[in-house]
Amino acid sequence: MKQTSIDEFFDLVVKRKMYSSKANLQFYLDILFKNVTLAEREVLDVGGGSGLLSYYAAVKGAKRAVCLEPENAGSTNGMIKGFYELRKDFPASLPVELATYTLQEYLRQTETETYDVVIMHNSVNHLDEEAGIHLLHSDTSYKTYLSIFENVFRIMKKEGVLIVTDCSCVNFFKDIGMKNIFTPTIEWHKHQKPGTWIALFKAAGFSNPTVKWLSPNRLRKPGTYIMGNYLMSYLTRSYFKVTISK
Repeated sequence: MKQTSIDEFFDLVVKRKMYSSKANLQFYLDILFKNVTLAEREVLDVGGGSGLLSYYAAVKGAKRAVCLEPENAGSTNGMIKGFYELRKDFPASLPVELATYTLQEYLRQTETETYDVVIMHNSVNHLDEEAGIHLLHSDTSYKTYLSIFENVFRIMKKEGVLIVTDCSCVNFFKDIGMKNIFTPTIEWHKHQKPGTWIALFKAAGFSNPTVKWLSPNRLRKPGTYIMGNYLMSYLTRSYFKVTISK
């Protein structure tokens, strides 16, 4: 059976209006998965929505890609329908599957050392929103997240990689009490600094973290030189990627 090429994947995603352009998407995915091998790996995409990253991992050769999307637990409506609509565009043999559980529910039924790569793409603060909001001021909230991350650590294989993207709560517009013109819908009080997440990941057993401040994809490589740093990120979107290992 004919396998889907990476170029065909990009074309399908843009055709379905899941991303603005092929070049922007390719640039972002190269940044997101830099130095991370997907071929022959088992991948868990937490809060994966319509499955864009899960399908990408499978097209790149992942042995198995699980899109975890608990639509009924408060995620964006229509994601599950979108996953199955996209499924029609790929060979039946593509190893992508949907699991409609919260991460906590899924962890309770997942065996130790199952996944090589776990992705939390803009989902880490939604795992338990109330606990996330009070993370720094409540021992109960801290222990809630620590327990989640300890179980993520448990289901990952040795030398597995966890990739997390989110907005930092430290932002110029938030600090001056104005709506952010770049990301006007962000609820800053629901987010944490990358250092806060890293400290929790380390407490759960992870090590060797790296932080990258992400520039807008439409600016591509020049944008990484101009805006891919803490100061410019603070003045604009405060968007970051943390990569950390088991």
